[in-house]
Formats: sequence, structure tokens, C-alpha cells
Amino acid sequence: MTSSILSLHGRLGRLGVDAILLNSSEVLPSINLRYLTGFTGSDASVLITATDRHIFTDGRYKSQVREQTCGLRIHVVRRKLNSLARTVKDARVRRLGIESSRVSHDFVTALKKRLPDVEIVDIARTFLERLRIRKTHEEKEKIAEAARIASLSCKQLIASRLVGRKEGNVADELETRFRRNGAQGWAFETIVASGERSALPHGTATDKIIQRGELVIIDYGCRFDSYNSDETVTCIAGKASREQRKIHQVVYDSHWRAIDCLKPGVKTREVDAVARRSIEKAGYGKYFLHGLGHGVGMEVHEPPYLSSLGRGVIEEGMVFTIEPGVYVEGLGGVRLESLVYMNEQRPQILSEMPKDLIVID
Repeated sequence: MTSSILSLHGRLGRLGVDAILLNSSEVLPSINLRYLTGFTGSDASVLITATDRHIFTDGRYKSQVREQTCGLRIHVVRRKLNSLARTVKDARVRRLGIESSRVSHDFVTALKKRLPDVEIVDIARTFLERLRIRKTHEEKEKIAEAARIASLSCKQLIASRLVGRKEGNVADELETRFRRNGAQGWAFETIVASGERSALPHGTATDKIIQRGELVIIDYGCRFDSYNSDETVTCIAGKASREQRKIHQVVYDSHWRAIDCLKPGVKTREVDAVARRSIEKAGYGKYFLHGLGHGVGMEVHEPPYLSSLGRGVIEEGMVFTIEPGVYVEGLGGVRLESLVYMNEQRPQILSEMPKDLIVID
């Protein structure tokens, strides 16, 4: 059990609730439930009152829940909702906060039927996500290992011949290498986008064959001990044209200027602005189509968000991406993404692939 779950007892009053309910299902898993309790089963509910902590699951996880959790009252039941409702009534809960972004309409409807006198209150997703926005040393090391494995796998991939191969086959090979190198699996569907398709920011791999003279974006990440990595490189198949080299240089400069400005206390939207101004000054502003970066941890996309709409500031212990990009329709695109850990004074880059324009064969 993490210290964060203990801190929730004292926050109930500020949230205006008597208890908080987290629910994880096979359809809508709750990363916050896993983070707070350590339980990795696919079906569970956690009820946190002012004085008690309960976890409800079924017989499939009887041994697992006892091995993975501590400091919680364990309920192994056949009908989770019925047992949960009885416990809520026994605790005399009148206002129950729920993690609304992680529960289905059916779950809430069934809960209300069993608890007609209890007011269900939505808890903002950002409230719970803030509990895990600053990584512990152990979390940082897990993310760093995922980043190391991913970078190593990409180095091995580009050392093999890619020209003449289908994008999908290249993505499959990279994901296979993740497991061979010690990862649990891939963090998200690998992006391999070549030629004009590299101008698609989320161009998932297809049957298109990589040709000479094409830009190739490879966006990838793997998972290690429940924590993720995320990194992007841009390659050129053969010799780059003048325009391709120019676009890469523009993105490269933006990438490093953003990293150079990182320090605790800097507004997340200002980091985005530094990168964006660099690209705009070079005349490619309208081709930068997304925010600069996002947090990475147990989820691939989590706070902080570095964009023009971003809130908050960079804090020590945060892990996030820096990934400017330029996407020119009809020509192709360049994206360079590094995974960054914010130390006390300066950033540490966890991903290991170079951000130079990588020549492949």
C-alpha cells in the first residue's frame, strides 16, 4: 500500500464526500486502483472511508489479492456490488465519490439501485492523477529500464535492412525485440510511417513498402514492471533531400531548445511555447499539429501535459516526453521524441536513441 492511499483519508472532507470508490474491470481498468493498492487483477473495487480501506474481488484472485495488497480489508465475494453496497451502508456513507472516468454507466446505475439514499459524486480524474504525477525513485528506475529496452530494440531494428519491407513487418519485428530484450510487451501500437504517410502524426503501420528517399517515423514504447516508455526517431532511407534535411534541422533545434529550458517551476505551456516559437520562426509553424509532450508512467499518456493549454508547472520527479514535429502533406514528416525525467535542477534524458537524422538501408 502506498502512502498516497493513506493521504486520501484526510482529503475526503475537502472533496465533500464520506468515501471514495475506485473500480477496475476488464472493460475499464483503473490505473489509479492499481497504483494505490498494488493489485493487478482485472476485476476489483476499492472503498476508502475516513477510517477504513476495503478491497472487493472474486474467487479468481483469492491468493493474488492477499499477495499483492496490504493494509486493506479483503472481501472475496461472488456478487461484488452487493457486498460493496452493504459495506457502504454499514459505514453510513451519505456522499460517495467515484472515479467517474473509470466506471461504466451500467456500473453506476446498478450501484444507485442498491444505494438509493447515497448521493454519487464525480471525482475529477485529475485529482487522483495528481497523486502519481511525481515519480518515486523506484518508479523512475522502472521507466528508465523500459526506455533502455525500447532504445536497444530500436538500435537493433535499424541495424537490419528496412528498405523494401512493409511498415507492418517492421513494427512487428520491433515489438518482438521488446520481449526478447526483457520487456513485458509493447506500451502502445508501434507507429511506422514512411514517405507521404510520415506526415500523419499517428500513422499506424500498414502494408506500404518503405522506399529509398523516404522519411520514416518510428514511434514506439515498451512496458517493464507495469511502467511504460515512449520514444520517436525519424529515419531517411538513403540520401535525404535538401527539404528533408531542413525539416529535420528545424525539429531538432526545437527539441533541444525545449529541453534546455526545463527546470522546476517553469510553466508547462511555456515549454511548449519555446518549442513552438522555434518552429514558427523557421516558417513551419502551421505544420506543428500537436502539443509538445505528455507525462508517462503506468499510463502512456498522463499528466503533465505540455501544450498551449497545459496547466501547472514542471516539478521535480515528473517524467514526460518532449516531441516536437513538422508534418508537410505530400512530402512527409519529422518527429523527434525523448523521454525526460526532471531532476532537482536539470532534466535527465531516459531514452537513448540519437535524435540525428538516422540513415537506414
